[in-house]
Amino acid sequence: MMDFVMALSPLVLILVGIVVLKKPAMKVAPVGLVYIIILAFTYFSPADAVFKDTVTMVDGLLWKGIKEGTKIVMLVFSSFLLLNLMQRSGAMKQVQNTLAGVTDDRRAQLIIVGLMVPIFLEGAAGAGSPAAIAAPFLVGLGFDPIVAIVVALLGDATPCSWGGAGLTTITGGSYLVEQGISTASLNSAMVGRIHMFGVFVIPFLIVMIAFGKKGFKGIIPYLLFAGISTGLIMFGLSNFIGPEITSLGTGLLSIVCSIIYLKLVKIKTPEEFRYKGENGFSGKENTELRRYSSFHALSPYLVLVVLLPVVRYTVPFSILTTFGYIVWVDVVVFLCACIGCVILGVSAEGFFDTMKQTIMRVVPVLVTMGSLLTVSYIMQNSQTGMIQLIASTIANTAGPLYPAAAVAIGSAGSFITGTGLGSNIMFAPMHLNAANMLGLNPITVFAGQNAGGSLGNLICPNNVVAACATVGVIGKEGEVLKRTMAAFAVILTIYMTLSMIYTHILFSGFGL
Repeated sequence: MMDFVMALSPLVLILVGIVVLKKPAMKVAPVGLVYIIILAFTYFSPADAVFKDTVTMVDGLLWKGIKEGTKIVMLVFSSFLLLNLMQRSGAMKQVQNTLAGVTDDRRAQLIIVGLMVPIFLEGAAGAGSPAAIAAPFLVGLGFDPIVAIVVALLGDATPCSWGGAGLTTITGGSYLVEQGISTASLNSAMVGRIHMFGVFVIPFLIVMIAFGKKGFKGIIPYLLFAGISTGLIMFGLSNFIGPEITSLGTGLLSIVCSIIYLKLVKIKTPEEFRYKGENGFSGKENTELRRYSSFHALSPYLVLVVLLPVVRYTVPFSILTTFGYIVWVDVVVFLCACIGCVILGVSAEGFFDTMKQTIMRVVPVLVTMGSLLTVSYIMQNSQTGMIQLIASTIANTAGPLYPAAAVAIGSAGSFITGTGLGSNIMFAPMHLNAANMLGLNPITVFAGQNAGGSLGNLICPNNVVAACATVGVIGKEGEVLKRTMAAFAVILTIYMTLSMIYTHILFSGFGL
């Protein structure tokens, strides 16, 4: 038990510092890094470990953290740059008016942009792009930055189980496939049966987070439609088409269904939730003299929406991952920012001035990201064995509750690593062994892991810090985590319950 407590202690330290003490992640993360390095040299140093080997391990992971952190910061920079250019040019004002043409209900706008667009972006690219792009877009539409971050993260809580081109399920579940236990299609089908309930409740959680109980007035029929239609589409694609296009297709089709519904069915919108033409732009240039058509104003984001899936599905995967998966997303988003500058007629001086301001806002984030990533790498390292210790302790005490524990373990894995894929790869062998020992269906158990791995991204400090950086609210990570934790607890409870019911009752023989 003491080993388990000590393995958890770095995470507790970071969470207490950010959420309880309300300190900026930029100050807490380096402290957590120093603490875990001390643990690596003392408590979690194997008896036969050579001091030099530990130094080599920590040094290598520290540089890896800096390198990978830089890649994430580049995505933050590119997304923030695109938003700033949209605001500087005044195009964001027209985007607001265009969205109001679909519906003037701010709550419905939030569901479309905060839930359905992130699902599409996860399928198109993944790699943190949904929150990095959707959060600043929501801010540009006039939503509170904290609300924008929480909603964007919540919108990305389900599609991560498939990710770009189904990578998370296909690669993350490959161990079960190699052992002849399952197939990618079966893995996709079962996790889809869990997430369909997640996307049903998320619209209600979004409204509650953004507007409180009063926000439900007059919009419950639309929320039911959005939740049911998105859930059914996700179920259909994941069960009958395959993992490759589940996220992308769900996002795109759900947007289309919502637009049709909102055009045919009039929402009785209270005045306080009605779009009133907020002034959503800033900058030095005289935006009042600029006039854009809806297509012209939206074109930078339309280019992005087209270019991400085109690159992902046409360029060989081996090339995309040459410098790390996220790098190609960085390049595409930055390229779209440059194209957007030309399309919107922003001057060269305006572009470089905006880029300079953006760089100054995001560079300090590298300290936080590098520290947090290094903490996660040290916890994952076989020499310390911290993450395996946490997972195995939970597994050994679970017994017949193991299907529910698998969801929690999956969430813990992505909470630490920042990726559902990493969580799946790390724990799939353990879940298969546990399922065999307990006489449980390994396919449904892994589905719980896969769903939990996707959900864990909602509360991962790495993701929260990156999202805060994209909208310029660095230091507010604690406030964001408080709100995401509440939503996380609700969905986690649903997923743990479903995993138990599916494994022990409904689908005990699924795929066997």
